[in-house]
Parts: sequence; structure tokens; C-alpha cells
Amino acid sequence: MKSLFLHPRPSAILPPNRYTSADLDPVPFIHRTWAWYNIGGFWISEGFQVPILQMAGGLVAAGLSPGLAMGAIVLGNFLAMIPCASSGYIGAKFGINYPVMNRASWGVEGAKLAVALRGIVAVCWFGVQIATGGACVNTMLTAIWPSLPSRVPNHLPAGAHTTSLDLLCFFLFWFITLPFLYIHVSKLRWLFFVKMLLMPILGLGLFIWSIVHAHGFGPVFSQPTVIHSPGQSIVFVFFTAITSTIGPQATFALNMGDFCRYAKSPRGAFISQFIMMPICLTLTAFLGVTMASASMVIFRLDEPQWNPLVVIGMFESRAAQFFIGLLFALATLCTNIAGNSVAFGNDLSSLFPRFINIRRGQFICAILGVIITPWNILNTSGNFLNFLNGYTVFLGPVCGIMMTDFWILRRRQLNLQQLYQPDGHYSFTKGWNFRAIAAFLLSLTPTLPGLAASVASSNKVPKGFGDIYTSNWAVGLVLAGGFYCGFSIMWPVSIWNEGDSDIAKVYLETLGVDSVSQEIKEKDVVVDELSVGES
Repeated sequence: MKSLFLHPRPSAILPPNRYTSADLDPVPFIHRTWAWYNIGGFWISEGFQVPILQMAGGLVAAGLSPGLAMGAIVLGNFLAMIPCASSGYIGAKFGINYPVMNRASWGVEGAKLAVALRGIVAVCWFGVQIATGGACVNTMLTAIWPSLPSRVPNHLPAGAHTTSLDLLCFFLFWFITLPFLYIHVSKLRWLFFVKMLLMPILGLGLFIWSIVHAHGFGPVFSQPTVIHSPGQSIVFVFFTAITSTIGPQATFALNMGDFCRYAKSPRGAFISQFIMMPICLTLTAFLGVTMASASMVIFRLDEPQWNPLVVIGMFESRAAQFFIGLLFALATLCTNIAGNSVAFGNDLSSLFPRFINIRRGQFICAILGVIITPWNILNTSGNFLNFLNGYTVFLGPVCGIMMTDFWILRRRQLNLQQLYQPDGHYSFTKGWNFRAIAAFLLSLTPTLPGLAASVASSNKVPKGFGDIYTSNWAVGLVLAGGFYCGFSIMWPVSIWNEGDSDIAKVYLETLGVDSVSQEIKEKDVVVDELSVGES
């Protein structure tokens, strides 16, 4: 049993307590080496992933014209970009990660709720990415042995929403992923660099293939809007499409600080995300829309094929099928490690530091990702879009509370040391900030009925709730932020306007330096860098 217990490295800031550890410490300046172009490169690498292509293709399959689908995608990416850049700014300014960041608004204990919500979504996405990677493996194996699907008998019922071959490929990719979880993500930098170089080339090649084989832009982009679901209007589907676009980035809107805490400049991190994130994601989604729309023309289908892996499986060239499947598998592996596995490990290690470190958390995520049976999510384009729209009901309010607290109430200031104190400014009432809890619960009231209706068609709700649900992320963000701001004005806490006088001291202590002058003299740290309160 003793082997189950961990001995976390002690904090360099405060004496040991349940809120401190070396993993939760702010990143010292000496280790903050990411320039603005590194943040931009992150989005080049992260932006190209199969689920983004599937999401965009799903919008076309839902009946939107390519033009309307792209309009929803542009709006959705713009809306998601604002909180992504904002949370990245917080991480870059103070060097803190998502679990610590939320202590300012939720309390040192209440922040665990926000962390748990993010962790649950990370598990779901991990499973979805494994299922996607399994489909890539299936594509590669079928390219090598075209008769494989007919030679592997299916022993699963139709209600399983998968086949024996698909399940075999799922676990093959799962086992391939496991060794990479054991390696620290910093040592996989070469893998992400390869992805960043190859994926844009692959995307350009697939775009050219789509246009050439469809005989030009006209046949691809002239398709009209045809809503297939009865009782749904174009407006309803369009706003649902916006929320679906936000869905894959709703997690980054919360924990982008986990990556940007290594940035040299908060301003550089903010601006680079402001520019690169919407560009990279929109270009990838544009490829997904193009491939889905072109599939009808090229293969004479009755409806668009939303899944790019299925489209690739229709290629005549088996070599193209194999190598594109391989590159998609690489992209999926990188995204799953950085965006889901490490994020869940961070979250779980902050909740149970005595038992779970980041590596243990990653392997727990891998196990849970199988238990949720993610192939059910990818069974149809409708199921996938429902998944994207579902969890944003809960993440939107968390994002609204965090942004309101930092940008409006605290005016970009935090007392860094107090974030780690069990009885400090952010302990509120026994570690819980009832203002955040109340705002979160109230913001769910108009969107939960729509979520219930989307989960099961037998759940009948008034049409108005369904309309609100189409924009659940934005509605939750605005309502939670408004309620939280109002409650904080009605019941103010002792300190809203924290100073940043402790920031330089904390960073210097982390490096084992006694004075600012000594730091400047011995390590040539620029004075402006120590004035992090300036932005």
C-alpha cells in the first residue's frame, strides 16, 4: 500500500500544505522560454486535427451550404479565440496553470469543481481521439490488405455501433499510444515539430485534390442549404453550428494557461493567439467543408461524407490511403497527448497529489477513455455534433466566471502567494466561493432542458429551450459572468484589488535568489520583466 502514496516535490514558494507542490508552482522567468512564434507554432500543430475536419464536414452533412458552414465556423473560432487568448494571458503573466488559476474565483477548494469538469471532458476527448486514431489504423491496414474487412468476421451486434475490425484497430492505436504517455511531453518536441511541418502540406494536397477531381470551385461551393431534420430552421442549424465550432476549443478556452505559462511575454502570448488560432482552425475547417462537399461530386453520393477518413478510403491509390492515414494517425497522437492526456494528468494530480502525479493521471485517462465507449460518439455526424454541443453547457459558465473575475473584478491583478494559502484571501468560506457556485448553477437553468432533449428525443421541452441550447456556450458564459459580477458587488470580499508587489519576490524565491538587485546582477534579468503587473 505504501507504493500507492507519493511524495510530491515541495513547493519553492510556501511551506508544504495540500495546496502547494512543485508541479503547481508558478514557472520561474528563467524557464519561460516560449516566444510569440512558439505559441503560433502550437496552433499550427494543434489546429490540424481530424476532429476539426469531421466537425466541419458534419456541418455540411447537417444541411448547411459550404458558405453558411464557413460563416458559422469563422464566427465560432472568433468567439473561442477571445477566452483562449485571455486564459493564455493569465498563465503567461503569472506563470500558473489552470488548477491554480481558478482558485481566485472559485476558492482554493471550489476550484476543484472547475478542474473536475475540465478533466471529465479531457477523458471524453481522449477516447474520441483514440477512436479516430483507430480509424486511421483501419485505413492503413485496409490499404495494405484490401480484403481485410471481409476476412475479419464481425461478432458484434448492430447496436454496438462498431465492428470487430474497428474495435481491433481501436485497441491497436490505444496500445501504440501508451508508451508515449510514459515519456515526458517536453521530450516529444520533435514529434510535434514533424507534425507542424507535414500537416499543412498534407492539407494543401487534399484541398487541391478535392478541387481538381470535382472539376473546379463551382460544383463544390454551389451546393444549397437543405435542412434534413424536420422542424428545424436554417437559423437553428446555423447557431448550432457556431456552438459546434466552439466545442473543440472550449477546453483550451479554460486551460490555455497551462501552455502559455512558459511564454516570455503575456502580450506576445495574447497577440500570437489572437492572430494564429482563428487562422489555423479556420483553414483546417475550410478543408473539412471542401472535402465533404466535394465527396458528393467526385463519388456521386446522395449526401456529403462528413468523415475525411471514409473519403480517403475511397481513393483509388492504396499508397495514398496508407500514407494519409499514417499522417492523420500522427496528428491524432500528438493532439491527444498534449490536449487531453497531459491536461487530465495535471488536473487529477492537483486533486489527489498524495496518490496521483501527472504520469499516473495520464494512464488513468487512457483507461477511462476506453470505458466511455467513444465509438458511440463517432457513430454518426449527428452524434458527434451533439457531443460537441453537450459539454459546452458546463464549460461556458466556468469560462465566464474566470474571465469576469480576472478582467473586470480584479483588473488583471492577483496575489500570487495567497493562491496557495489554505486560509488566505482566496479561502472565502471554508475554501468555497459561494458567489461562483451560485452563478454557475443559475447559468445552467436555461440550457439544461435543451441538453436533456438532445440526449434523448423522448425528452420533450418547450421550443424556446431548444433555441437557447443552440448557443449554450455563449449563453452560459454571459449569464455566469453576469451573475458572478452581480453577486461579487452585492457581497464583496475583503480584497478585490490585489497588488502585484509580491510577484517579483515570489519568482526570485523560486530561483533561490534573495534580492532583485542580485537577480539583475547575476542573471541579467531585465527590470521590465519583473514588473509583470504592467502586462
